[in-house]
Amino acid sequence: MSNMGYSGSNYDRFVENTNTSTLHKMKETYWTTKQAVIKKLGKKEDEHVVASDSQLDAKLEVFKAIQRSSMELLRVIEKYQDRLCGK
Repeated sequence: MSNMGYSGSNYDRFVENTNTSTLHKMKETYWTTKQAVIKKLGKKEDEHVVASDSQLDAKLEVFKAIQRSSMELLRVIEKYQDRLCGK
């Protein structure tokens, strides 16, 4: 394996740390609060922003699916390599 990037359990720990970072939590709280305020005030969201958000959400879902598949493939390859090397 190369020394660059994360793999296996190291990658899982990196992803966990990224998703629980303070900045991530603040962004999540900001958008949740913003949506609540918009609904409370009865304002309509900009249709272009909503359309853009849905396109982004769809692309993110595809990315996450590819990422999960890639990580699973990496795990299988690592197990295969371990068996070949007799570990």
